[in-house]
Amino acid sequence: MRAHLVGISGSGMSGLAAWLAALGWEVDGCDRSPGGDRHLAELGIEVERGHSSGHVEGASLVIHSAAVDTGCAELESARKLGARVLRRGEALADLCAGRRVLAVAGAHGKTTTTAITGWILQQLGLDPLVLAGGRVRGWQGGFRMGSGVAVIEADEYDRAFLRLPHELAAVTSYDLEHLECYGGPDQLHTAFQIFLELTAPGGSVVVPVENRDLAHWAARIGRRVLTAGPGGDCDCRSRGASSWGEVFDAGGATGLLPVPGLQNLRNLSTAMAALSALGVGTKEAAAAVRGFPGVGRRLERLGRFAGRLIISDYAHHPAEMTASLEALRRACGGESLAVVFEPHLYSRTARLAGEMGTALGLADSSAVLPVFGAREEPLAGVDSSLVVSAARRAGAECSACPPEEVPGFVRSVSAGVVVFMGAGNSDSIARSLPLEPL
Repeated sequence: MRAHLVGISGSGMSGLAAWLAALGWEVDGCDRSPGGDRHLAELGIEVERGHSSGHVEGASLVIHSAAVDTGCAELESARKLGARVLRRGEALADLCAGRRVLAVAGAHGKTTTTAITGWILQQLGLDPLVLAGGRVRGWQGGFRMGSGVAVIEADEYDRAFLRLPHELAAVTSYDLEHLECYGGPDQLHTAFQIFLELTAPGGSVVVPVENRDLAHWAARIGRRVLTAGPGGDCDCRSRGASSWGEVFDAGGATGLLPVPGLQNLRNLSTAMAALSALGVGTKEAAAAVRGFPGVGRRLERLGRFAGRLIISDYAHHPAEMTASLEALRRACGGESLAVVFEPHLYSRTARLAGEMGTALGLADSSAVLPVFGAREEPLAGVDSSLVVSAARRAGAECSACPPEEVPGFVRSVSAGVVVFMGAGNSDSIARSLPLEPL
């Protein structure tokens, strides 16, 4: 059996490819911009650059990411050849059928929460299957094959999380994201409520303590509701930063989370609440998380360039940017901080440029790369200058910066720490620097 994945280099798609390979499928794929998928090569999965109708010849299953036009020639050819053609969310639902699934959703933090939950279960010998949208050391990218509970990152984009069968569900956070898929805030709120309501009978749901209303319908049909966060059923409270991490108290247990930031303690709170529904005690979880290696592109330390510590971070929404910059302030003490920021999506930039600029004000200096359009066509009048102007209005030192001028920017700043921030090309730009190992 051969499966071809269109858009295979995306974090969610590459994990799906690893899962299919683990099940014995012959897997290959293509992407407009291959990269960041070294683990696929290690699995013997070939990745072609660009799209072609010829790629699907001989494939019985063709899976495509939501960013791929359903009418593209490659998919049309697959249908004519009789292949089964599925969106990523549909294929994921098929793979999860018949398994015990913990689905982790949320506007921010779901990748880290999924990884933390899977890591703790692994350390306790419970052999989870894990699918997260970021690399974890020792796993195949963001995928870990296992015979136990499946811990799955459930994405609300393209309404994919509504297709996923699950016995347990967790929402890390709630924000007005992906409105282009829902039409408005009310529809998005309803979708999250439906996601939790779809939890199987006898199951449990975890919600942020400040968004308990998301679980209203789940509670009405008898699902157990747990809250995470300050004052909730599970609350990992900081005892202070400790090098590159946070010391915490939770339910009588004290532990060390070896990644920085109060937002990651919120992620850990969600993970521990979900784990409690699986019968894992707080003290067990607190001990097991100590060795967590972190997730790629989530405050990931890459090396040094021109004497500066270079960090890669996936933050692209103002709330994420603010949380990451505050975490770096805690972790790096008195070090000055600079940001190379890449706005993600024209629609998001048009809507949130002001808040992005305000977030950049938390750094000592910043440079803004061109907008990474991803699946979107350019919008008239929307470019990186909107973010730069907003940052300057907020009193920040900020300028536009094309990719080729990034090394010069890093050399020019007095900052001891430079974080490359964004969901598009910022990570590859950072890794292209001649980095010295830490």
